[in-house]
Order: sequence, then C-alpha cells, then structure tokens
Amino acid sequence: MISGRSIRLRLIVMLTSTILLVWLVVLVLVYLVAEHEVEEVFDANLAQNAHILQALLLHEVEEELNTAEKVREVTEELGASGLSAYPRLAALLRQYTSKEGKEQVELFKAAQDAGIKYNSGTVFIARYGDGTQMMRGGPAPDLPVSEDGYSNVSQQGRKWRTFNLTDKATGFIVQVGERQAFRTELVRYITRNTMTPLLLALPIIGFLIWAVVGHALASLQRVVRSVSMRAPDALDPIADAETPKEIESLLNALNALFERVGAAIVRERQFTADAAHELRTPLAGLKTRLQVARSQSLEPATQHSLDLALAGVDRTTHTVEQLLALARADAEQAKAMISVAVNLREIAVQLVSAFSQQAVDRNIDLGVEAPAGVWIRGDATALQMLLRNLLDNALRYTPPGGVVTVAAGQGADGSWIEVADSGVGVAVEQRKNILHRFHRGTREETLGAQGSGLGLSIVQRIADLHGAKVLIGDGLNGKGLGVKVLFRTERLEHLKPE
Repeated sequence: MISGRSIRLRLIVMLTSTILLVWLVVLVLVYLVAEHEVEEVFDANLAQNAHILQALLLHEVEEELNTAEKVREVTEELGASGLSAYPRLAALLRQYTSKEGKEQVELFKAAQDAGIKYNSGTVFIARYGDGTQMMRGGPAPDLPVSEDGYSNVSQQGRKWRTFNLTDKATGFIVQVGERQAFRTELVRYITRNTMTPLLLALPIIGFLIWAVVGHALASLQRVVRSVSMRAPDALDPIADAETPKEIESLLNALNALFERVGAAIVRERQFTADAAHELRTPLAGLKTRLQVARSQSLEPATQHSLDLALAGVDRTTHTVEQLLALARADAEQAKAMISVAVNLREIAVQLVSAFSQQAVDRNIDLGVEAPAGVWIRGDATALQMLLRNLLDNALRYTPPGGVVTVAAGQGADGSWIEVADSGVGVAVEQRKNILHRFHRGTREETLGAQGSGLGLSIVQRIADLHGAKVLIGDGLNGKGLGVKVLFRTERLEHLKPE
C-alpha cells in the first residue's frame, strides 16, 4: 500500500499518475481533433477535385453534344433515301450517335504507377448524361450514382468517401472517391507522432518530479535529521527557519511536548535533590543519638535492638546518598564537564584503596588489573561515582572468601573498565532489568544484603553521559557477575594530560 511509504514516494506516484491521466485525455482530444481536421481537409479536397475534373471534361462533353446535334440535323435532312444512297456516310453518322462513338478513357495503370508513399487511393468516374462512362481513374469500384454531395459507400469490402457533382445543363456526372482507411491511418499517424515525444519525455519528467519533490521536502528532511540525531535527554526546542507551514504545527507541538517533559524532569530532579538533602540532617542526628544510646545501654536485648535500628539508619542514609548521586548524574551540567582527559587506571587504584578496608573486613580479595594508563575524555567525579557504585555492589553481594577484581584496558572497540566478582551472580533472564531504577534481584535474597536498587541505574546514567555502553555478563571464572563499561572508539583520542 502506498500509505505506508514516504511522502516523497507518494507525491512522485501521484504526480506521475496525474500526468499520465492528463496525457490520456490529451490523446483522446488529439485523436478527435485530428480526425475532424482530416475529414474537413480531405472532404474539401474531394470537392475541389470534382469541380476541377468537371471543368476539364465539360468542354469535351459539350463538343460531343454539339456534334451529335449536327449529325442528327444532317440525318434528318438526308432522310432515309439519302442515307441509303450513301451507305458509308450513314455508317459514320450512326457511329457518332451511338454509345460506342463517345470517348472513353481509363487511367488504372497511371494511378497504380504513381508511386506516391501516402497514396490516398483517390478514384474518379466521369459519366455522360445517359450514364455512359466517359473516364475512369484509379482502381475505382462501381460507385453507384447518387445525389450530389458527400456520401459513404461500401464496395468490395472497403469503405469509401465519395463526392458527386452533376452538371445541370448537360447531365454530366463526376464522382470522386477516397478510401476511408487512408484517413484513419493518417489520423493515427498524427496522434502517434504527437504523443510519442511526450511519452519519451516521461522518464525525464519523472526525474524532474523526483528532484523537485526532494528539494521541496529538504526542510522536512532537516527536521527529521534534527529529531533523529538528538540525544535522548535533549529537550531544547527544534529550530528551523525554513520549516514548511504544513508541518509547522507539528513542530510546535513537538517543541511544546519537549518543554513539558523538560519541566517535569526538572521538577522530579529538584524534588529528589531537595528530599535527599532534607533527609540527610535528621538521619545523621538520629544515627548519633542511637549510637549514644547504645553506648549507654548495658542490656543485650536493648543493644541488639539499637544495632538493628542503626543498620536501618545506615541503609536509609545509603539510599539518600544514592538519590543525591542520581540527581547529580541526571543534571544537564554534567555534559559540559565531559571534556577532560581522565585516566581510568588512576580512578581504579584510588577507589580500590578506598574500599580496601571494607574488603578486608569482609575477607574479600580486592585487586586491580590495568596497564599504565587508559585515557578517555570524561568527568573524573562522575566516573569515580560510577566505579564506586560498581565496587559497592560487588563487595555487598560477594560472600566472605570471594574475589572482586577491577580491570581496565583498551581494545579495538575502545577503552573499558570492568568490575567482576565471584559471588552468586544474577540469572541471565534478570540481567536486562538490573540497570533499571529500584530493581532488586535474587542476590539480595541469597546473601541477605540490603540495597536501594539505584546503584546500577546510576552507573547506566553516567555511562550514557559519556556515550558509553554497559555490558552485563558473567564474573570471575564463570561465576558471579561482571559489569563492563565500554567507551566507544569515536570518543577516544588516546589522550595524555598536558
């Protein structure tokens, strides 16, 4: 169906179809006009030929009539006795008064040998007043004598157009005919030669339509490219000074939608940041008071309850910190900072050192595998946040005695950094969801760990800001979980700090 195709294709098909339809109408009109003009011209030619032939032969007819009148007078004057006295004279007089004595000419051979390319098959017959044929030209059929004027005659399987002309004084009849097939052939020839150049020009017209429609839709293509090349979080209005009026309303609606979505995102980010900031102070105060209460309490049951309360406060504080980190990662200002040369190995070493005590406390082997320098363009603070969340998740969900490794390097596809552990891992069918906000997998149920479900969503957001891709796979030795962040080649220049 054409409806599922592009506007350009639909316009080309519709315009070409319209031109073909118009040409079909023109073809019919050309045929009818040509037929009318050919009929008029050839009918006039028939009448002219008849009058010329009559003018040329009428003198001969009048002379023959005069001669016949004189013969009659001589015959009457001699009488029967005189004619019998002169038998030769009587025979000569009888010849002049009989039909055999009248002049008769046929021009079949001359007409056939004319050699004219477009021979109309014109024929003519001249008859004396008594019906005797005086002259016959061309392969003329036996045309019946009819009233003066034009008539259509069918003879010997052919159609003829004839013109009859009779001299009132002498009764001399001239008949001129022409084959109707010649007229039809000529009309078709005129029509064919008129329309052939138009049909040959159709591919050129189609190309011109394609080019003109493409030029007319150039501004629409610019809008399409502008929308298709926008980043997912780009909500600034689409500006195009040459936007066609036909899509101006659509463009205005899109810009209004971007504005509403942008305002909603700003409100959401502001609310998240404000709520997190408001919660940090009371949570810190609550934790302090719980710690003081625990230090002053001597009853084991009370101390256990206070320990549980402190753990809950720590989890809540961690969630608040994650919300703040997510709000900062969502901020548009982070894009402007992604232009500094950053060494992924240096960040990996710093974060591993920061988490080393936590790894020792949990009896986890934490290490770094990275070459001397792995450089990218990015924001060091945001990348530290990314790696901190990956390490926090790996240490949180790896049981005691496990291994967590941070690796960085460069390959054909670009630079990368990866955190892999030897824990219980994540089921393959759940891996596509763990990057979503507030998603919690079965690892928490297996190990009893508690998380906010925001760590990997923050990792995904920071990766998006850097144009990187987050890959989820198996961890160490086919166990646990491995999270790899791949920075694409087009964003790399193997940088070194100046």
